[in-house]
Amino acid sequence: MEEVQELKPDPFFREVRFYSSYADASKVPVKGIPHIAFAGRSNSGKSRLLNAIVERKSLAKVSAQPGKTKLLNFFLVSKSLFLVDTPGFGYSANSHKDHEQMMNLLMNYLNSAKDLKCLFLLSDAQRELPDEELELIGTCFEKGTKPVLIRTKIDKLNQSELSKLRKKMKNIQGLYPMLEIVLVSPKYGKGLPELRKIIENMMKNLIIPPIEEDGMPDEVHEQA
Repeated sequence: MEEVQELKPDPFFREVRFYSSYADASKVPVKGIPHIAFAGRSNSGKSRLLNAIVERKSLAKVSAQPGKTKLLNFFLVSKSLFLVDTPGFGYSANSHKDHEQMMNLLMNYLNSAKDLKCLFLLSDAQRELPDEELELIGTCFEKGTKPVLIRTKIDKLNQSELSKLRKKMKNIQGLYPMLEIVLVSPKYGKGLPELRKIIENMMKNLIIPPIEEDGMPDEVHEQA
């Protein structure tokens, strides 16, 4: 069932609802509404961060077991923006066949989505940034999609580890001077204002057509 959340005081994020899920990237409707996709490894905290940004506890389903997001889950914000929770890559408790299908779905979406304007790429701050994620950042710049590198779980780092992380992030910005990097901890609200500001600034620079309220699409009626 569609989940309509209570109104919030923030003028942009006050109206947020689950829109639909897709098992096929080619079925994602092209409405001219911009997408911001959340991508990362299966334990990076994509769903939790999405919920924290819009100040909802259970809009996107969160599981203690990584790899539970199997579809492209779309959430409509103020009838002008889609936040997209994508299947995780890397570790997953799913079967090899299921995991391969999830990866194909994710990559097909990232490569074909005409309305994808920004990619929030999440990476656990306790681990080194893999080369494939650096390559994804480069691909985003080539495609004209804005990448934002988000290092999550910084509350688990001590001051020495946090200092080392900041130095490494400066080195990455040396490779990609236009790359925005945000250190976050949804648990303590760290980095959330910066991410909301990135979203709001992006929306100010886009011309958004009015979306037609045609009800839930037919493919899937619940997120998974």
